[in-house]
Amino acid sequence: MNMRSAFAALKSVAIAAIAAAIAFSPAIAMGQSVGADTPAAISPPSVSVTGAGKVTVKPTIARISFGVFTHSDTAHGAQTANGAIMVKITGALKAAGVKEEDIQTTGYSLQPRWVWDKTNEKNIQDGYDMNHGVTITVRAIKDAGRTVSLIADNGANTVSGISFEADDATLERSKLAALDLAMAGARRRADVVAKAAGKTILSVQTVIVNENTYTPPYPMYRSDMAAMKESAAAPVEAGSLDVTISVSVTYLF
Repeated sequence: MNMRSAFAALKSVAIAAIAAAIAFSPAIAMGQSVGADTPAAISPPSVSVTGAGKVTVKPTIARISFGVFTHSDTAHGAQTANGAIMVKITGALKAAGVKEEDIQTTGYSLQPRWVWDKTNEKNIQDGYDMNHGVTITVRAIKDAGRTVSLIADNGANTVSGISFEADDATLERSKLAALDLAMAGARRRADVVAKAAGKTILSVQTVIVNENTYTPPYPMYRSDMAAMKESAAAPVEAGSLDVTISVSVTYLF
């Protein structure tokens, strides 16, 4: 058998094999497509909804921000005077029960003061300004007003204000309660959609949780300690905090 005859024989065998495969494959023989259009590739029906939960809680701690400002002809003098006042304030706070870890420096600056000299028409240095800012945590709201007076009486001369927060344990409990409300709200919405479509919710496919934490009130803000002393005479009202959580949930029918 020459080469041409052998090639023709192999070609005939290949054609016969392909024909046999087609005959034994119903999907191919009937012209059906296999892939994206089969039932296994079709996504199950689902619905995506959102839910929100809000829990209102009472603040449990207060944060008071204050500062000491001093001026002196020398940098050392400004620092020394400032340090003496701050030692007096922190000593009084600790004696009143404020823990050392609840007293934190939040700002510290020492810089020259410049004034305009009209005679020579230029800036000249006029000593140094020292600012030391501190934030303290008061873990009993009822003590906030008394603590403000204590700070002022011992030499603080600037203030940023008072803010109120919830402690970590209270905040975590509130977040979980808000999350429970958010998930319940999402499920109610999904049930309404499923019922309208003649379906029943089978399971949860995905959940995305968005923590919006809380909105703290700021009931008092003053720029000087004199005004703060006047405010401290009245009870400090902490208000309330709104803890909110939102969710995005996809349910399968």
